[in-house]
This record gives sequence, structure tokens and C-alpha cells, in this order.
Amino acid sequence: MRILSPVDNFQEAGLLLEAGADELYGGYIPAEWHDYSLSASLNQRTFAEAQIASEEELAEIIALVHGYECTFALTLNTPFYTNEQLPLLLEYLDRMVTLGIDSLILADPGLLRLLKKRHGHIEYHASTLAHLTNSGAVRFMALQGIQRVVLPRHLSVSDMASIVQRTPGILCDAFLLVGKCPNSEGLCTFHHSSSEKIWPCEIPYEINPLADGASLRLQQVIQRQNSWSKTNRRHGCGLCAIPALQKSGIHGLKLVGRGAPAAHKVRNVTLTREFLDLASRITDFDEYRKKAMAAHRKRFGAVCHQNVCYYPEFFNGPGVYDGGET
Repeated sequence: MRILSPVDNFQEAGLLLEAGADELYGGYIPAEWHDYSLSASLNQRTFAEAQIASEEELAEIIALVHGYECTFALTLNTPFYTNEQLPLLLEYLDRMVTLGIDSLILADPGLLRLLKKRHGHIEYHASTLAHLTNSGAVRFMALQGIQRVVLPRHLSVSDMASIVQRTPGILCDAFLLVGKCPNSEGLCTFHHSSSEKIWPCEIPYEINPLADGASLRLQQVIQRQNSWSKTNRRHGCGLCAIPALQKSGIHGLKLVGRGAPAAHKVRNVTLTREFLDLASRITDFDEYRKKAMAAHRKRFGAVCHQNVCYYPEFFNGPGVYDGGET
């Protein structure tokens, strides 16, 4: 399995590659995007620390990545772009392809169709913003030109296994560390623009039913939502699920963290590499799971919690995932 790590600058790129990352991904916003005063985010990040600073630095990162025989993916994952924005986008992407990007992570099927005709030789990843939750949706995007899919955060391992089995020829990646969210990202309309970097999903709020009383299901939803104020989404972790993800045919493990400190990114890559190696050697899942939970506590300074567990089917007790479809 490949390790996909975010990168925000040249200095940390070498550290991430040395730590064991197989692929780096990152964003770059050209000056003309600001000059045009266009209203949409280019790549779902609204603060400078989450962007590569210049085209020259991006070129240096790409050259370094290729020197390690690894690949670089550019993020362009806003759900849609307007017709007014397309000329600027195409000119920008022509330059990015000339710089040597290997792939694009995107969500807009209309833009995808345009780019496949224009730059058919690079690889196209469907972002989690594309919200491909089943094999039919993946097949549809494959017809538009997608070769690889970042599966949404809320899918179980068995869901992912079913998608992998039913979409041969499409590579599927899954999230592993940090950034777990209570919302379905592809359907979320919250804006992540706070200068304090406190996002809407982290702000406690109350759910009050319009009618008198609440069904059992709604009560469970309210209880779950209230519990998020007691946990930290930046502690998101899926280390326990690595053996199951391997067996399911997942191609890559995607680490979250554009805009995070370099030391955090490096620690996540190192931890992922360590547990990939452990999963290839250890046969006792209970022992593996204990080590993973201990590593989570050491990494985040907190015990595991279902809210931040990427694969909560492994949260409540031991048991070996045996594949199969849902």
C-alpha cells in the first residue's frame, strides 16, 4: 500500500520522503486567482499555510519528488467551478502540467472531461468532495476519465471492499490519520474560513426537534452530535484497520494535514510506515490492535474514541475482518 502525504513547502518535502511517503499532494494558488476576485476556493483551503507559496517552489518540490522516484498530485478539489472561472483554470493547469505534476485530485466532472481531452497523460483522482459512496458512482466517474478514487471518510472497510471488488481497474485510496469529521464532506456546505482555524464542525451546537418529542433515532443523533464537543477531530486515526484495508485491496493510505506543522506530518508518515510493516509481520490481530491503540495514545496524548476512529467497526473489541460485500 502507498502512503500519500500532504506537503506545503520544499523544506518539509524531503523530510516526508525520507520518512517513507510514496506520494505527496499539495495546493498552489496563483496570484491571478486573487486578482480576479473569484468567489470560490481553488482547492478547499483558505489559509496561506496550506498552500505552496510560489510556482518556483512547486517546481522544486516536483523535481525533488521525482528524484525519489515518487509522484506529486496537485489539489483542485472544489466541488464545482463556474464557466467564468474556466479560462483562468485551464491556463493555470497548462502551466502546472508543464511543471511536471503527475496527477490531479478533483471533484468537478465537467472540469474533468475538459482536462482529459487537454491533458490525457496525467492521472486523475476523484476527491472525497466528489462523494463517491458506491460502485455505481465510481463507475460513472470512471466513464468521465477518473482512474483513482479517494473514498469518503464515513465508509466502513466492508463498504470499501465492495467498491474495490466491483470496480476493477480503478485504484481506491482510504483515509488513515487526522481530520476525522462528523459530516459527510461531499455534502457539507460549511465554510472553513475562520482566521482562528476553528471549523464549523468543531463548534458545539444544539439540535432541537420542531415537533414535540424526538424519535429514538433522532435522540441518538443528538447524543452523538453533543459528544463531538468532547473530542478532537484532529485525533482521527485508522491504524487498527490497516490489515483489513490491505486485504480489501485499498491502494493508498491518505494522510490529512495540509497546513499542519511539518513535524506532525512527518510523525504521521513514520507511524503509518511502522504499522504497514507491522501488519505484514504480525498474525495476531488482537496483539496488532493493542499496539495500534497504544500508538494512538502516544501520538495524540488521548485514548481512542469512536468519534475519531475512522473505522469504528474495529473500535469496540477484537475480531479479524474477513472481507466480503455489503
